[in-house]
Amino acid sequence: MPCRVLLLALAALLLGSPAPAARPREFSPADRAWWSFQALRQAPVPAVANPAWARSPLDPFILARLEQAGLAPAPPAAPHTLVRRLYFDLLGLPPTRQETEAFLRDPSPMAWEQLVDHLLDSPHYGENQARLWLDLVRYADSDGYKADDFRPDAWRYRDYVIAAYNADKPYDRFLSEQLAGDELFPSDPQALIATGYLRHGIYEYNNRDAAGQWRAILNDITDTTADVFLGLGLQCARCHDHKFDPLLQEDYFRLQAFFAPLDPRDATPVLPLAALAQHQTQQAQWEAATASTRQRIAELEAPAREAARLRAVAAFPPETQALLNQAPELRNPYQQQIAQLAWRQVLYEWDHIDAAIKGETKQQLVALRHELAALDPSKPPPLPTAATAADIGPTAPPLTIPNRESLGPIPPGFPSLLDPAPAAVHPLPHSTGRRSALAAWLAQPTNPLTARVMVNRVWQQHFGQGLTTTTSDLGRLGDPPSHPELLDWLAQRFIQDGWSLKKLHRLILTSATWQQGHLNPNAAARLADPDNRLLGRWTTRRLHAEPIRDAFFQATGELTRELGGPPVDTSLPRRAIYSKVLRNSPDPLAEVFDAPQHFQSSPSRDTTTTPTQALFLANSPFMANRAAAMALSLADLPPPDQVDAAWWRTAGRPPTPDERSESLAFLAPTSSAPTDRSALTDFCHSLLSSSALLYLD
Repeated sequence: MPCRVLLLALAALLLGSPAPAARPREFSPADRAWWSFQALRQAPVPAVANPAWARSPLDPFILARLEQAGLAPAPPAAPHTLVRRLYFDLLGLPPTRQETEAFLRDPSPMAWEQLVDHLLDSPHYGENQARLWLDLVRYADSDGYKADDFRPDAWRYRDYVIAAYNADKPYDRFLSEQLAGDELFPSDPQALIATGYLRHGIYEYNNRDAAGQWRAILNDITDTTADVFLGLGLQCARCHDHKFDPLLQEDYFRLQAFFAPLDPRDATPVLPLAALAQHQTQQAQWEAATASTRQRIAELEAPAREAARLRAVAAFPPETQALLNQAPELRNPYQQQIAQLAWRQVLYEWDHIDAAIKGETKQQLVALRHELAALDPSKPPPLPTAATAADIGPTAPPLTIPNRESLGPIPPGFPSLLDPAPAAVHPLPHSTGRRSALAAWLAQPTNPLTARVMVNRVWQQHFGQGLTTTTSDLGRLGDPPSHPELLDWLAQRFIQDGWSLKKLHRLILTSATWQQGHLNPNAAARLADPDNRLLGRWTTRRLHAEPIRDAFFQATGELTRELGGPPVDTSLPRRAIYSKVLRNSPDPLAEVFDAPQHFQSSPSRDTTTTPTQALFLANSPFMANRAAAMALSLADLPPPDQVDAAWWRTAGRPPTPDERSESLAFLAPTSSAPTDRSALTDFCHSLLSSSALLYLD
């Protein structure tokens, strides 16, 4: 990510203004008074002139600001609009006609609350929430860079996140597992999978500068952690003290020091200990029965392996070659990290040695592999594995600031303004314990950032923008909160509710604020608050790329609902959360509808309007196939039912009288082609491409 200070300095230069001066070394009273660094305030629920409007304890905070401005909230949205909005907000899927009509027929005064609870209990809730979290942690199923190799085990982290949301795992536990699951919960396979958070960075398989690549990996996880959990744009402090925020260069490396001992691990078995022990017993029996055959295979492969090793090692600079040729026990922790990163290139070459084995040796090798395959029935099934992370050992490599090495090793710590002392770290037998200390600090109820950041992200999900619109930057370059008392009240409530995200969603979705219509009849309200920061109405917004895709497949009747598992090709009608996320080969629909590129943390989605979107909707084979599939699913219905079904599937409501008459006229058969399905296909295509499907009112 480009340093935002450089961009501001460039803007200042172009405008003829000087760049900001360097930050003083001492924190000023203004630094210490910045709102996001203050303790959460116990904000009382304000008194309002119209208390009957409120349906949730958060509503008076919104209404009080509106009343102060002389404004009134918009009337509630129509019931079918609210149902569609709710389904997309929680599940990322549209409701079926039957689901909407069931709610409309329910006379219970608790019908809305019961519907919210029903959707929160749906397994598809976790799929939708995970999609937003995966944006933040720059999840992908491929490495990035030119090769963009596939990551076969990345999906287990995606399924971990889905399961965590469905189980309403407390957020403090959720973040602790991702940062330090191996240290805090070493016997829990899900906690080991959670450390996949530390493995989503970009990796270049043939980068010969292993030390430089390792620095980039550490910088990436430092930047991402600051964005995701602290809501601080810390990247600028990598090179110098922040020009605007009270963040020092030492603070950047104090945070990075928590990750300095990292040891990325591939193919980590993720089974309960008892099941793992049973597998190991079966594996040992199979290995004993096949020892002779495997030994002969190894002997035949040995020359090619050695040649591949020598070739890979020779590509590195001399200092890295020396490390790779050194006995592991002679390396210090840092040298071990660099050697292991470089050794991945040897493993890559070993995975491709078959092309170098030819002639009689190849024939013997093929025969032995057939012999080995004959014993497969006695071999235990492959272990479930995941890409995880641990520490290189109980001793951390020293971390220094580039060009300021005279300061000595930087100990782990938190932003100095909040806690200037080094972090209290308790080493473990096989780990430094540093990441556990970071997780413990973040999960403290007294931490001024953690709850505010997450509550603001959830608010953004439901209203299109957060109470502060810069959800990953609560500093001076960000946007101050529109309702600071409400943000603190929600953060306090979030902690008091056991860090429960489902309770937070319920609190928002049962509010009168969220249930407003998108049209406020008061013209003064629209003029006084054009950006809707006071929330006197609902803001119409376009769906994200993945719900658009899933809505297409649901409208055509093609969508399958199976949960979890390895990623599939984007052409298959599973939910988009299960499609392969390839950094350099994005899904065309996701690309044109502003899905993130997954190279860095993405706290929000852009919403652009471009010609390529219209061209994709009108001309792409994907859309033509969806229209044909939808027409086929409606073909046996009489035209009036075709019209009703098509509108319900795409817009979530019946057609208006004008829409119905125009639709029937379009579908009316001609004398020359009374049974031609092309009109129905075109009709379906037009509705699939319409704003009624693409937007939420």
